[in-house]
Amino acid sequence: MQQAKGVLRTPPVQPGTLPLTTLSMVHTRDVVPYLVAFKSFHRQATGQRAVVVCDPSITPADRATLRAHIPHLELRDAEEFTHPSIPRGGTWERLFAISEYATRQFTVQLDADTLATGPLPEVCDSILANRPFVIGEVLAQRIDPLAVFAATARTWTSGHVQALAEASLDGIGLPPETLYVRGCSGFTGFRTGADMRGCLLDFSERMRSKLGDRWRDWGTEQVTSNFVVANQTDARVLPFPKYASAHQTDANSVFFHFIGSVRFRNRRYERETAAFLRSLATG
Repeated sequence: MQQAKGVLRTPPVQPGTLPLTTLSMVHTRDVVPYLVAFKSFHRQATGQRAVVVCDPSITPADRATLRAHIPHLELRDAEEFTHPSIPRGGTWERLFAISEYATRQFTVQLDADTLATGPLPEVCDSILANRPFVIGEVLAQRIDPLAVFAATARTWTSGHVQALAEASLDGIGLPPETLYVRGCSGFTGFRTGADMRGCLLDFSERMRSKLGDRWRDWGTEQVTSNFVVANQTDARVLPFPKYASAHQTDANSVFFHFIGSVRFRNRRYERETAAFLRSLATG
C-alpha cells in the first residue's frame, strides 16, 4: 500500500465533459486507494461530477485531502442515505445515493479497490448511449430470467446470504420476465431516466419478507445492485476478462477489481499502481 501513497504527490484532476457522475463510498482507510481508483478511471472516462459518500470514519483531514485532489468533488454523509425499507450499513447507503444521482445523470459506482490501466471504450460508449453495465464473472455471461438464475443458485451449497437470496429470486412475487445478473456492484453503471429508487426499495422489501433478519447481512446490497441494473433497459455485461476481478484478468485486461484481500495476496496491485502513477508523471 506504500506504493499507492504516491498518488498524494500527483496534481489535482479537473471535471470533464462526459455526462457522468462517478460515485463511491469511502472509509478513512481507503482514502489513498480511492484516489488511485478515481484518478485512473477519470483519466479514461472524464466525467462532469464526482461524489463520495463518506463513511462515519472519514475525518476532516480526509475531507481536505479528497478535495485537494478532486476540487469538484461533492462530499455527502452516509447518514443522508437511509430508508426504512433498506438495511443500514453494508454499503447500502451508496446504492441509495446512486438512486438519487441517477435521476439526473448516468452514474457509475466505483470501488476504491479498482484500477483502470487503459482505454475503456465499452464504458464510455455505454455512458454516451445511456446504457447500463456491470462487471461480470465469466466469459459470455448473460442476463437471465429470474427463474433460470434461481434454479442455478439452488444447486449451490453456500450458506452466504447472496446465494440464499439468489436462490429465492423466483419466489418473491415478481413477474416471470424480470431479470438478474450475478455481477459485481464494485463497478456498475446505472442509466438515467429509470425509477431506480422505486425498484430497489420494492426489491428490498420483498427480500426482507422472504429472508427475514438475514437480509441485514453483508452482501445484500450487491444482490440488489445486480437486480436493479439487470432490469434497466438494454443492460450489458462488460466483456470479460477485459474487465474483471484481478485474479481473473489476462494480458488484455484494462480494468482490475482487487476485491477483498486480493490487493494483499501478491504485489500485483502494487505493480499496477506504480505503473499508473508513472504514466501520470509522464503525461
